Amino acid sequence: MAIEEIEYGSLASSTLLNNNFRDLQNQITALSLRISANASNLATNTSDIANLSQRVSALENGT
Repeated sequence: MAIEEIEYGSLASSTLLNNNFRDLQNQITALSLRISANASNLATNTSDIANLSQRVSALENGT
């Protein structure tokens, strides 16, 4: 479902308004989940890079 535009000055039904708010809520939830997943991936990638950096340093130092 997509948000339906309400013409200026027109009377909107409660069904139309509720559908628009429901769709908006669904879009916000989906975006929040994507942001959370991206943050998790970023944290994992940062940790992996730090571990790789430590391994490279250890190899460079001959340990």
